[in-house]
Amino acid sequence: MTVLLKPIAWIGRVIVDGIASIGEVLCILLLTLKQMPHVFKNPDLIVKQMISIGVSSLPLLFVTSIFTGMVATVCAEFEFQNLVADKFVGTAACKMVLIELGPLLTAIVLSGRVGSAVAAELGSMKEKEELAAYTVLGLEPYRYLALPRFVAFMTMIPCLTAISNALALIGGWIVCVLGLDITTYTYTTGMQYLFDSMDLWSGMIKSLVFGVLIFVLGYYHGINAQAGARGVGLATMNVVVSSCLMILISDFILDAIMFF
Repeated sequence: MTVLLKPIAWIGRVIVDGIASIGEVLCILLLTLKQMPHVFKNPDLIVKQMISIGVSSLPLLFVTSIFTGMVATVCAEFEFQNLVADKFVGTAACKMVLIELGPLLTAIVLSGRVGSAVAAELGSMKEKEELAAYTVLGLEPYRYLALPRFVAFMTMIPCLTAISNALALIGGWIVCVLGLDITTYTYTTGMQYLFDSMDLWSGMIKSLVFGVLIFVLGYYHGINAQAGARGVGLATMNVVVSSCLMILISDFILDAIMFF
């Protein structure tokens, strides 16, 4: 009988732990938002995080975005070959980049680069008891640690998404002109054809949601990291895995809300 109950007990623990984790993540977000009245009192901390999250991510984002646009354009040309006019290659590339590929791949890249860095930094601070020192000194950790990162995520990820969209479309144009024998005029005309402002705004809305997810998951795994180098390493791995998973799930939910 005990053997039969073990799987049920394991499932119960997983469900309870999952609900507790969701509650803690929501508490992190609410406690961070509670510190918003202090947002202009420490601008140096916010600028530092904006540079770390945004400016330092540009080289990696440049490479991934260019090749994302190239891949999208080549796939569109392969599917449309001998079926529709060449201008629809630009149309398909623009739709794919603005709605899906731009915000999605930008968020996934940043979850690996920035989300893991947040978890590693906070995990190391917890290991060295720096987080406890904030409380002892009467300083609010959410004001000095969470708020600057949250504001930086909310401001920089939409900017990085816009840059990624532009670079991806440039990458698609390079493939069209140099490899597919499609003129610049045909490509740009196709981009304008069937363009809807909702395509652009949907990507920006997604980027904000993805930014919130990367921030709260990075902070959550960072402050809950186990002791030692192994614990910090597991925290960084967990934030990348959980961020990518939640980004994909939220992407589907947002698409279902905005386009159906």
